[in-house]
Amino acid sequence: MRHMHSSADMSFLTIPSQEGLFKTIKNSKSAGEAEGRSRTDAAEENDDEEDEDEDDTDDVRLIPRCSPVPRKRGASIFDETAEYMRIHQALSAGKRVSFADTTGGDLVDVREFAAFDSDEEDTAKWQEEEAKYRKAEREPTYRVHPEFHAPSVGVLLQAVRSNKVEVERISPLEDEPLAFSGVIRVLNISFHKAVYIRSTMDNWGTYFDYPAEYVFGSNDGDTDQFSFKLSFAPPYTTHGSRIEFVVRYETSVGDYWANNFSMNYAVTLLLSYEDDPTQTTTHEEDQTVHKLIAIM
Repeated sequence: MRHMHSSADMSFLTIPSQEGLFKTIKNSKSAGEAEGRSRTDAAEENDDEEDEDEDDTDDVRLIPRCSPVPRKRGASIFDETAEYMRIHQALSAGKRVSFADTTGGDLVDVREFAAFDSDEEDTAKWQEEEAKYRKAEREPTYRVHPEFHAPSVGVLLQAVRSNKVEVERISPLEDEPLAFSGVIRVLNISFHKAVYIRSTMDNWGTYFDYPAEYVFGSNDGDTDQFSFKLSFAPPYTTHGSRIEFVVRYETSVGDYWANNFSMNYAVTLLLSYEDDPTQTTTHEEDQTVHKLIAIM
């Protein structure tokens, strides 16, 4: 029986010639049962050794020493990506980013520009477009307006004899719309004499003294004449700008002043436009405005 069983095994499995390549594992009962056997059972087991050998032979299994150990299969790239997205969404749950396209807006603003053929055409077209929106330049008309009345001949001579000096008249200049000229009458009390005009355009914040020129042939035996010219200058060239002045008469006897009875002489600059009649100010309106300013 044993010989036939061996032949059958050899025909079923050919054992390699290398020794130690396989190990024999014998099925046995659990360790708890083996330890619980008594010495008497061990003796009886020896008596029946041959019978158990035949039974044990049927339970022998041959296992290669290099048998591979089963390993847990790793996660696929799909599983790793899903796990990463789950963690990322959990961490960024409190932060939200929205784009214009998700809210219905446009991500791109497209503007079209017309290309001109050359630089000259470019300049011409821009000038044409600019002219449509540019206001027409208007040249203002300037007019100087004295704020005092020239005295009559009788009143003038009486003032000259009393004060030794007086302003006779003020006249605008045709070629210089921002300037005006004036004539001063003085009493001939000394051969050596000089006349100065002290003027201001910023309400006496600053002032300048200008010498007046003697008018040749103006002597009538008792009086002489001197002439002067004053003009408005930037930034005092706007509508309503004023020049105030007084006159100082220097002689070998002494100095004398004329100041329009302590009110000073003043000339106002008026601007007007041909197509804007609202800028024109009449003489009566000017007097009213300046009276209000003097009262304030």
